[in-house]
Amino acid sequence: MNSNQNQHPPQHFYALDAIRGIAAIIVVLYHWQFFYYANDTWVLGGFEKTTLPFYTYLQAFYNDGMVAVDLFFLLSGFIFFWLYAERIASRNINFGKFMFFRLSRLYPIHLVTLVTVAVLQWLMLRNAGHYFIIQFNDSYHFVLNLLFMQNWGFEKGPSFNGPSWSVSVEVALYLMFFVICYLKLQHKKWLLFLLIPAGIFIQYFYTIIGKGMYSFFLGALVYYLYVWMTQENRTRKYLPALAAVTALLWIMLFAEYQFSFFQDIWTKLYMQVLPGKSLESAQSAFGLGRNFFFRTTVSPCTILTLALWETKTGMLNKKWALLGNCSYAMYLIHFPLQIVFVLVADAFHMNRLVFRSPYTLFIFFLILLPLSLITYYYFELPAQEKLRARFFKTKRPGVNIADVKVTT
Repeated sequence: MNSNQNQHPPQHFYALDAIRGIAAIIVVLYHWQFFYYANDTWVLGGFEKTTLPFYTYLQAFYNDGMVAVDLFFLLSGFIFFWLYAERIASRNINFGKFMFFRLSRLYPIHLVTLVTVAVLQWLMLRNAGHYFIIQFNDSYHFVLNLLFMQNWGFEKGPSFNGPSWSVSVEVALYLMFFVICYLKLQHKKWLLFLLIPAGIFIQYFYTIIGKGMYSFFLGALVYYLYVWMTQENRTRKYLPALAAVTALLWIMLFAEYQFSFFQDIWTKLYMQVLPGKSLESAQSAFGLGRNFFFRTTVSPCTILTLALWETKTGMLNKKWALLGNCSYAMYLIHFPLQIVFVLVADAFHMNRLVFRSPYTLFIFFLILLPLSLITYYYFELPAQEKLRARFFKTKRPGVNIADVKVTT
């Protein structure tokens, strides 16, 4: 292969599509715990985690699956600085067109699932006397959801289709991203470096916006590192080592979940240095550190490795985009589908212990995955095309990753 092939990114990162779909599945697994809370009300530590299906093998996803959302934000930062930064800075795309293109991708299924959850939660309240997990399902929060502002700090708590919080945060990040690029600051690495600790600071006061900022702008730096490595023809030199380190990090991460050797060492040191602290505080601190390590090291290394590998080899094809294509639908549909499962179980007077069965988990995914694909190809994509055709002359969205949301 000619080294000059490393000079340009591929037209489509199918590897990133694949990892996006896998991350969506991890989020669904993490949310399986919703079936376990008494009276369908979330309470910290309100159930026994080891009773989750295949817990021994899936405990990493059940315990810390929310870091997959940080991976979504990281992917968004990488993709948006790749696709849109220069186009916005050079005025080839204005604010109206940029936001219309993004919202035409996000809004149709968001609106449908919002209304669906409103109806399903009304049925839950009528039949069971309470909502399912998410409690703030009033008109005020419905309007916030309509405006994608349900998690901008105006809310009283999680509302309606709870997982859509990350989509709300991403819309806020779009606004920040556009301003940075419009002011032609997208190449100011010092600004991106400052926005990362700013995200940590904001996270202390408002967790979800801070989480989004941290990972989104870290993704931007990963993109610029990718650009430097490809433009300087350093891919062949560094990719093998980077791939080896990334693989080792993943092995260590899963090994830690199985054997807890790092956690044991940490706990002993923690209790020696801070003897007045409880074992629970030591374990909580370790969990926070492990998640921070994933967000800051494992996740960026994974995205950079996959992007460089696909740039170098060009071996993947569009079949790898299937999971990525349906990831947004999977993300927004799985919570209303959970409510449907609960309503059906209650209607047939089934014991809620049925949700602890691996067979129920299999059935859920056997419904969710095809439903998500059907939704993408027969609703999301046609709705997106019609909206864009109504206002702009565009190519078919399915052929360009620019028109495919890196969903959260």
